[in-house]
Amino acid sequence: MESTKQNNGSKITIIILAILLAALAFFAYQNYQKNKNSEEALLEEKLQIQADLDAKIVELEKAISDNTTMEDELTEAKNNIVAFRDSVKDLKTLNYKIIRRYKHKLAVLEASNNKLLKLSDSLKLANFNLSVEVDSAHANIDRQAETIQQQAYKNDSLAAQNNNLADKVSKGAALKISTVKAIAMKERSNGQLKETTRASRTDAFRTSFKIRENAIAEPGLKKAHIVIQNASGKVIGGVESFTDSTGQDVLFTDTTDVDYQNQDIEVIAVTTVPNNSITKGDYYIKVYIEEKLLGTTKVSLK
Repeated sequence: MESTKQNNGSKITIIILAILLAALAFFAYQNYQKNKNSEEALLEEKLQIQADLDAKIVELEKAISDNTTMEDELTEAKNNIVAFRDSVKDLKTLNYKIIRRYKHKLAVLEASNNKLLKLSDSLKLANFNLSVEVDSAHANIDRQAETIQQQAYKNDSLAAQNNNLADKVSKGAALKISTVKAIAMKERSNGQLKETTRASRTDAFRTSFKIRENAIAEPGLKKAHIVIQNASGKVIGGVESFTDSTGQDVLFTDTTDVDYQNQDIEVIAVTTVPNNSITKGDYYIKVYIEEKLLGTTKVSLK
């Protein structure tokens, strides 16, 4: 009887030990699975952190290529993230404390970089708007330059027309004279002058011409110069000179003032010559009005 009881007790003990061993194995398995799942979760979070950092690096590289104004700041931020990413990649031991610390650092970097990228985008937009304004200003300047150039062409054309008109008016206003006539004259004993053809008897030259009517010429006193030259070009009685319209100094024999009022006016000048200054030959009489040579004639003396 006692032997039977002992056998039953042993069986119960074995059963209890088997149950305890099974429970221990179950809990050990559960703990292993939990640890395995925890390691996989930590590894997944590590890889996600790396992926987020890689994405930030790409984002910053694009921002650097698009915005040279903040190139130094963006490059420094990128280098910091690259260093952080490499430290995460080289991490061998994983636990929740380390992962939390890295995730916190990632959040701080994201906040800082988001501000930096917003500032970069703002500057990029400002630069774009500025470039649009500059291009518009250049276009306006080009249009204005073209307008100014066209106006300059018009002004040049108008100036040329005005010059042509002024030249025509000037030419139209220029005085003209009729054919110059001249004769040699001898003074009689009674003081009267008589025409002669002999050099030895010549005491004076009588020069006559008309200043023609010109409605647009300026009226008033007009200076007339008479130049008498012999065949060799010597000016008879020339002691004073004037500057003609070509800028040359011209000796003259006689001068007279004519009151011109835009109508035909007869001009007669009697010019005495020094004694014994006239010899046989040809003499040329030139008439200048307002310093311009307007007519000439010749007198031949025996």
